[in-house]
Amino acid sequence: MKKLFIIFIAVAGFGVSSYAQSTANAPTSATIVAPITITKNTNLHFGNIAINASTGDVVLDPSLSATRTPGGGVTLPAVTGSPTAAKFTVGGEGSYTYAITLPTGDAFKVTNGTPAQDMIVNNFTSTPSGTGALTTGSQIIYVGAKLNIAGSQPAGSYTNGTGFAVTVNYN
Repeated sequence: MKKLFIIFIAVAGFGVSSYAQSTANAPTSATIVAPITITKNTNLHFGNIAINASTGDVVLDPSLSATRTPGGGVTLPAVTGSPTAAKFTVGGEGSYTYAITLPTGDAFKVTNGTPAQDMIVNNFTSTPSGTGALTTGSQIIYVGAKLNIAGSQPAGSYTNGTGFAVTVNYN
């Protein structure tokens, strides 16, 4: 009987210590979403511009119609030269939103080959502005800007072959 009592105490002691610890498992998962993409469809083009001896500028609206607004010594000739806002297609996960980052400052220039004759392009704007939504998995972004023109700017074709960067990131 004494042996049985000792076995009972030993088993009861082990039973009590098993309640001092508990374990739970958490299943783990991950969802990989489609990467966000941006593709340039159309270049930014300010069209034909006439300038006199005064400085001026042309603001190109970020829309399909690419409306131009002249300022200062600039006039817009009847032969427009096909002005276009830059057009990009953003693709990615449907129903996600994203942030749009445009160039800032005066670092973007167009030139006719002579650096002293550069023109600065700045004040970039977009439609949509700041953020967009991929409601169907894609969205079009239009980008416009302001072209700053010196008085008596030499005639010619001004370009920047590198282009400007538009960045998109999921929110």
